[in-house]
Amino acid sequence: MSALNPGLLDRLAAAKLWLISARPVGARDGGPRGLAYLATALYALAPVPCHEVATTAVDEYWRIYLNPDWLATADVSQVGAELTHALWHLLHDHAARARDLRVDATSALSWHAAADAAISGTLEDSGLHPDGVPPPQTLGMPPGRSAEEYFALLSRLPAAAGPDGGRDDPPADPGCGSGCDGLPRGFELPADAAAVAHVDRFGATEIRRRVAIEYRQHVTSRGLTPGDVGRWSERILEPRVAWEPLLSRAVRRAVAWRNGNTEYTYRRPSRRAAATPRVVLPGTHRPLPGVAMVIDTSGSVDDALLGRALGEVDGALRGLGVSDAGVTVLACDAAVHAVKRVRRARDAALAGGGGTDLRHGISAAAALRPRPEMIVVFTDGYTPWPATPPPGSAVIAALLAREGQPMPATPAWVTRVECRL
Repeated sequence: MSALNPGLLDRLAAAKLWLISARPVGARDGGPRGLAYLATALYALAPVPCHEVATTAVDEYWRIYLNPDWLATADVSQVGAELTHALWHLLHDHAARARDLRVDATSALSWHAAADAAISGTLEDSGLHPDGVPPPQTLGMPPGRSAEEYFALLSRLPAAAGPDGGRDDPPADPGCGSGCDGLPRGFELPADAAAVAHVDRFGATEIRRRVAIEYRQHVTSRGLTPGDVGRWSERILEPRVAWEPLLSRAVRRAVAWRNGNTEYTYRRPSRRAAATPRVVLPGTHRPLPGVAMVIDTSGSVDDALLGRALGEVDGALRGLGVSDAGVTVLACDAAVHAVKRVRRARDAALAGGGGTDLRHGISAAAALRPRPEMIVVFTDGYTPWPATPPPGSAVIAALLAREGQPMPATPAWVTRVECRL
């Protein structure tokens, strides 16, 4: 495998320096980009000369294939833009995400367009304009969506290829390389090629973390408002935990605490009665805990999220046998509108649509007789809370919000589960 000659390596090094060098105050658009947080990733790329690509392509092992003829004539800003374009495919792990969607040779072009549309905003914010990476608006699609959402719009989600569907065949167009779609090209080196350095899966994860950390520090020092890169760094450093099992676990934990209590009764003979035939011993039974659900029916609550959260709680209670005894559902906005005992929370008629003050709903739930041992509150969180917890009842707050929306604080005595869609 041949290497780039020293002159081309110098041009490549100049492009990297142009990208990471600080921008002078009042610099024109053609000046340095000030993307110092990309330095770790940029210098992890291993250059490979390749005449089979028009400009650049990248594989999953962080090897970037450059056309020597193009590199010899392109100016620094063009080379820097193409490097950053390839780099963001790797940082977003587009190859693994394409495999999750079973992208193959027949759908690779749609995935390329979707992945490029997803990173076009990041490139635009950095003042970079690589060839062939138009913003999603030019394709008739809204900005700020994920590659998967754009792929669904572009491809209409074609059926996954069968055994003969060409899953491993390379696309006819080299495109951005296997670093974008996970489909190896004929010109790409094997994973274990000793002639050129490569980055394995664990190394790539560490590079992404380092870039995310450097970006956080960059934002703090510059006082910038995070955009697409900010959301990416948040996903890397603060991965979102699925809320469904957390909500089910909180419900199960509260029910298990109550199920640990037993009561004596003479309606059921003791299992030890045979050992003491002259003495009547009481048996024991384990009462099912009472459950009340306070549902925020104000106009700001997301119905789709509410339905999913109710389904998770219903499933947890059904698995524990609690739903057989029924649950009490209270519909509340600024006042309690309906109180109904049902076998499933979804069976309750929900009324409301006004302002929000769930203190009334929690107070009404605590006043039920028998008193519920667990109160589950479904809300977007924009409500006053009681100053003290209801006596004898554990309170779980299922906070409902769309991805990216802020969630208000809740009292310390509430078991908080953030439910995002």
